[in-house]
Amino acid sequence: MKNLLLKKGLPLTIMLISFNSFACDCECEGDCSFSGVASGMEFVALVKVIEYSDFLDEEIMGYDRKMPFSMTVEIIKKYKGAESRKRIKIWGDDGAQCRPYIAEFEIEKCYLIAPTRIEKDSELGKQCDYDFSSCWTDYLTVDIDKGIALGEYSKMRNNITLKEFENELEK
Repeated sequence: MKNLLLKKGLPLTIMLISFNSFACDCECEGDCSFSGVASGMEFVALVKVIEYSDFLDEEIMGYDRKMPFSMTVEIIKKYKGAESRKRIKIWGDDGAQCRPYIAEFEIEKCYLIAPTRIEKDSELGKQCDYDFSSCWTDYLTVDIDKGIALGEYSKMRNNITLKEFENELEK
């Protein structure tokens, strides 16, 4: 019995400890829904994903293709901020960051975003580009034909029309 416990229990314990050491460790204080996050961000926009721009060298378990590390998006409408470029780059997770994987975003799909601006060049992104966090809701999927953003817009709402969103920003 003791041998069985060592053979099965020890590897399981090591595996669980390993998973915990790689987990994203973040806490969100206050309103972490899109409306709460967007109100505090400098830049908020409606964008369309144009292409995956950079790719990871390492394989990501559970993903059978080369994992995109960044994406180029076209700004359809800027709601807030001083961003003047028509296209921007958004960086994702490399397997060790508290960011969503870029593969979650589909090419040709639209998103309502409130990203964080990258302040300095590093292997995780370039200065003046952007990234998202897995610790709060800083993007929503948009059904452009219906004019509706889907996801955790607020603590009480999981969608909002783009028109309603614009009205909320003006308040």
